[in-house]
Amino acid sequence: MSPRPMPSLLIRPMTADDLDGVLLLEETSFAADAWSRALYEHELNDNKLSRYRVVVPADSNEVIAQGGWMLFGDEAHILTIAVCPEQRGQGIGRWLLLHLIDEARQSGCRAIALEVRPSNEAALGLYEKLGFALIGRRKRYYPDKEDALVLLLEGIDDELVWGPLARELAKLAGQITGQKIVNAMP
Repeated sequence: MSPRPMPSLLIRPMTADDLDGVLLLEETSFAADAWSRALYEHELNDNKLSRYRVVVPADSNEVIAQGGWMLFGDEAHILTIAVCPEQRGQGIGRWLLLHLIDEARQSGCRAIALEVRPSNEAALGLYEKLGFALIGRRKRYYPDKEDALVLLLEGIDDELVWGPLARELAKLAGQITGQKIVNAMP
């Protein structure tokens, strides 16, 4: 199936009104690993250290992608990121991930970590291209007992690391939104 034409998109904070779309995307992307509504409600309402974002068309609230991260001192941890299957391969996940890294950087983080399945070759390729390095393995991490690879991107506060990523973020934002500068944050 070929991807649908991409509408102008924006990244904005996730709200409770987005949860039906987010949960559908969770189920499609993660199946047995999908987060529950109660978990998302807890994260949105009670976890003051986490930030969740959705990618939506500029003219609707259809959830195209979602992602979130949590602050741990001067390190951030990517908790989730997913793009709807019909829109994959168009740079939306990369754009969202770079946006999340930029948010963490602006919040004072110097590094960003995440876990990924060894079998998720597409995600691994993306993370490696952005400079994430393998730092460990969590044995039997996922419900189906597959291990998780722990990846880290250090130096996001350093211009030598962030500069090329910032240029890529700006380029993707221009391609996806039709604008040179994207600031859909409150």
